[in-house]
Amino acid sequence: MKKALTIVSIIFVVSLHIKAQEVQNPKILFEETVFDFGTIMQNSKAEHVFHFSNAGNAPLLIAKAFSSCGCIVPEWPKEPIVPNSKSSIKVKYNTSKIGHFTKVIVVKSTDVESPKTVLRINGKVVAPPKDKE
Repeated sequence: MKKALTIVSIIFVVSLHIKAQEVQNPKILFEETVFDFGTIMQNSKAEHVFHFSNAGNAPLLIAKAFSSCGCIVPEWPKEPIVPNSKSSIKVKYNTSKIGHFTKVIVVKSTDVESPKTVLRINGKVVAPPKDKE
């Protein structure tokens, strides 16, 4: 009886271990999560691309990317990113307002462990030099 119970217990533990290895999860992994534009001119082009990969074993989907204000426009892939492949999120910042800025972009994905990733951009917008007359 003890022998049978031990064998059943071992089979149960091994089957749980095998089942745990079968779990399919996507995993988003960004190369960087913060970008500093430094000093940029007012009304100039301010764009940055955040590169990421799917380090998981199931397709990754970016459900949504949104910013903390209307001055940021994020563009993200709408199609699934297969395991071990790369993609990117492009961020455009409106440089019409002079001054320092720190802005947040929230990326929602199907990564079970990290469904929300926070990206940050910062810098300083300065007025263009005045022409001497």
